[in-house]
Amino acid sequence: PAITALIESKCFESITVLVQKEVAERLCAAPGTSAYGAFSVFMQYYTEPEYLFAVPRECFEPQPKVTSAVLRAVVRREPPVEVEDEKFFFRVVYAAFALRRKTLVNSLMTAFGSQLTKEQVTQAVTSCGLEANIRGERLGLSEFAALSAEIAALL
Repeated sequence: PAITALIESKCFESITVLVQKEVAERLCAAPGTSAYGAFSVFMQYYTEPEYLFAVPRECFEPQPKVTSAVLRAVVRREPPVEVEDEKFFFRVVYAAFALRRKTLVNSLMTAFGSQLTKEQVTQAVTSCGLEANIRGERLGLSEFAALSAEIAALL
């Protein structure tokens, strides 16, 4: 998406955009909420996203079928967590959300099952202080950073 390209360009200190309200909520979502996903993690790793305000559909002509919202994302100088390999970190994040209704272990097995056993993946999850039956949507940035380091060490 365009927002991803703007952030990855590293040409801006902050970005203010008008997007669908649901998208703005997703980008600012906290762990454990239904709106939280891989894109939320991406945004919170690279930026400090802030939902500013909703813009009613009546403000537009022709009137859209959705409500919009203004989102500001201040680009971080340094990520809030330290990771060895950003590409691998996001591979773990995307795997965790690939099968949203599955446990984290089962979701990770889809991405790493050809390289790791289920016992190894379970051990990586529990060694981070997480329950073996947790879902990926419950993890914050620090948990994903720790988990990606644990999995990388096993490969």
